[in-house]
Amino acid sequence: MRDLFLTLFIFGYIPWIIIRPHYGIFMWSWLTYMTPHRLTWSFAFDFRFNYFVTIITLYAIFRSKDYKIRVPLNFATFFWIFFSFWVTLSGIDAIEQGAAWAEWIRYMKIQIMVIVTYVLIKKKEHLIFLVGVIAFSIGFFAFKGGIFTLLKGGHFRVLGPEFSFIADNNTFALAINMTIPLMFYFFETVKNKLYRLLIMFQIFLCILSVFGSYSRGGLIGLLAIAIALWLSSSRKIILLIFILILIPTAEMIMPEKWTQRISPMLDSLNIPHTIPANWLLSPRRILENKEFLSNTIMDSNIEKFETNQGLIKEDAEILRDLSIKGRFDAWNMAKLMSKDRPFFGGGFGSFSQESFDRYTPGVFRHAAHSIYFQVLGEQGYAGLIIWSLMHVATIFTGLWVVFRCNKDPDLDWASIMARNIIIGMLGYYSSGLSLGLAYYDLPYHYSAILVILKLLAKQKFLQRKNNRNDQESNKGTRANHTFPFTPPKATQKPHNPLQSPSG
Repeated sequence: MRDLFLTLFIFGYIPWIIIRPHYGIFMWSWLTYMTPHRLTWSFAFDFRFNYFVTIITLYAIFRSKDYKIRVPLNFATFFWIFFSFWVTLSGIDAIEQGAAWAEWIRYMKIQIMVIVTYVLIKKKEHLIFLVGVIAFSIGFFAFKGGIFTLLKGGHFRVLGPEFSFIADNNTFALAINMTIPLMFYFFETVKNKLYRLLIMFQIFLCILSVFGSYSRGGLIGLLAIAIALWLSSSRKIILLIFILILIPTAEMIMPEKWTQRISPMLDSLNIPHTIPANWLLSPRRILENKEFLSNTIMDSNIEKFETNQGLIKEDAEILRDLSIKGRFDAWNMAKLMSKDRPFFGGGFGSFSQESFDRYTPGVFRHAAHSIYFQVLGEQGYAGLIIWSLMHVATIFTGLWVVFRCNKDPDLDWASIMARNIIIGMLGYYSSGLSLGLAYYDLPYHYSAILVILKLLAKQKFLQRKNNRNDQESNKGTRANHTFPFTPPKATQKPHNPLQSPSG
């Protein structure tokens, strides 16, 4: 039933996309960030609705005479285009050609829709609606995850939608951190008290979902956006009370094993019960079997294992480090690979077992576990510089909007939106310290939104300037049409009709 309803809804939406192409970017964003087809059980589960919507949207653009495929050129878009060109060059010289081109196609599909966003989103209303779609799409799963965590007491881990960029707990926490500031945007701009109360409750559920994800990187990002929101707020005392109520309340709901997971102390270990009883633990044996432990270290409790196995302190300290040693192994491999291939790096998909065997023999394959080391390893030092400049230019674009529109009554909404999107990007940068999601759709979409905000602000400023010039020219025109000379009233004698002309 869900499959049929979703399919009828999407296909019934197609005429609206053809008539109004900007509806296509709304539908694509909903399908991409929420992946509603993953909530079905039959034929719609694997159907590529977003590809179909993309084709229809592109057809509607080419069919319409109102849109021209142009990308505004500034520093942010320049480095974005440059980086897209760079990943193509790195793909030509990639270590894993098959994986590299498969990932390249996925990356380019994202960039095509970023271009479509530039082409279609031209009005304030369209931009606000797009931000609302993004906030709702990711917030839907944050709502579910928060309710699930609340009902289950935090005993089970919250995951993202299946077969998506944010399917696992860590990437899901990162996406929520990027979305929370969007909800603060609506909280600041909506005047209805009931709506503001509902948004506040949704923000609390988002925080609870981050806690329920058991992601330490997610908590780092949550702390970063909390500080950024407080520093940028004009109502610091109210927001501080808000934060000091919500975050400790979420922490009180979580069980003891969550504290053990988050705590850097020995109790943070979760050792599986499936380790053989006669397996002798020693520092050498633990290091030799780190692959097995790193795959199962999060599944149970250390206390029973300590009792049965007689785990000594030295062994436990080494075992504790294995939960983060995989990250260090991946980062070390990225550094060695970029040292060997400094210009283009290893290309997409180069964090493979073959690469680990080549650069760090004897180390089991791990994901990048960092957006920075992921770009460094796959795109080289040059690619990392271009990628970094792209994000720096994006932040400066947003700051331009924040400071130029801050006290403007007509553009105050743009300043608030830009500020919260920048905070969302800060959540991405901080959570990305230990999470590898360098090619996620949302940061590129955020960058496009900031560029569009700047364009709308400039258009408003230009419109005001033209209006002032028109007013001044109208005044000058009226002055030119006045009689050139009027005799002074004091020297002009009144006419006496009884007096003859001779007088």
